[in-house]
Amino acid sequence: MVLNIFPRREKAAAETAPEPEPTLPEPSIEALDGVKKTARRGTRGGRGRRKPAGELTEVSSEAADTTEAAEPEAPKPKAPAARRTRTPKPEAAAAAAEEVPVPVEAPRRTTSRRSEPAAPAAPAAPADLAALIKVVEAQGKQIESLVRAQEELARRGPSSPVAAMARVGIFVDAANVELAIDRLRTRVDWRKVLNLVSEGRTVVRAIAYSPVHDDPGVSIETQRFAEPFLGKGYKVVTKPLKRFADGTIKANVDIEMACDIIEMLDRLDVVCLASGDGDFQRLVEVIQAKGVRVEIIAVGSSTAVNLRNAADQFTDIQGIIQKIKA
Repeated sequence: MVLNIFPRREKAAAETAPEPEPTLPEPSIEALDGVKKTARRGTRGGRGRRKPAGELTEVSSEAADTTEAAEPEAPKPKAPAARRTRTPKPEAAAAAAEEVPVPVEAPRRTTSRRSEPAAPAAPAAPADLAALIKVVEAQGKQIESLVRAQEELARRGPSSPVAAMARVGIFVDAANVELAIDRLRTRVDWRKVLNLVSEGRTVVRAIAYSPVHDDPGVSIETQRFAEPFLGKGYKVVTKPLKRFADGTIKANVDIEMACDIIEMLDRLDVVCLASGDGDFQRLVEVIQAKGVRVEIIAVGSSTAVNLRNAADQFTDIQGIIQKIKA
């Protein structure tokens, strides 16, 4: 018996074969655009809930019917959605800050052992420079004025202000000068002589060296060579007369005068010696060697030539007799 099995296989295959799914028409671009616009609704995130496939096909078929009569429009470009950034939590930010290492700057190494030269000083400001120039000019003017004053003082000589403050000492050989004045048959006021010699100067000492009588009972006011100087601003230094067997009298006061003058040289600028005795030439030279000026005042006709030439200045009493006459 022949079994026909082939139709059964085809039938079985036909029964077991899945039914073909119905093909849906492809929606147009306008329909899809409308579906997307209607689908995005109501959610906070901006994303619409998608509808099931059945609803989509119904909407698309209706949209296709409605858009067949309308003119096709060009698709509008869709703007990209703004990207939302999330702020990190405070705990996460603190942890991240702790994990980030802080860069530490390494110490710089000097390549040269020599010290770099110091930067040049900044130039002075114009105002400071002008003030400095004015100060220098003022100092220059002061120096010039001092130089001119010194030249003027040197030109004037003894009558200069420096000489006016000179310290002067007056030493009188009373016997020598009084005997020479007696030959002129006149008398001299020794106060006037003192004022004339010390004019513009400071008198340190005025001394008259006078010989006196060897009898101590004789008053000094009656002594011939002491009386003219009493009360006239002079200190009177006396020395007793010496009498010799032949009847001669001697009263030499040269040693006393020389000793007193030498002792006071450090306090004197000018020594005024009233004597015409030539023995005082060496004393004059010693005084000048100490830097002290020597002036001689005496009667010209009774003064030794060597003494007159040795002195820095000589004043003849005969020439000033009218000024100092008693």
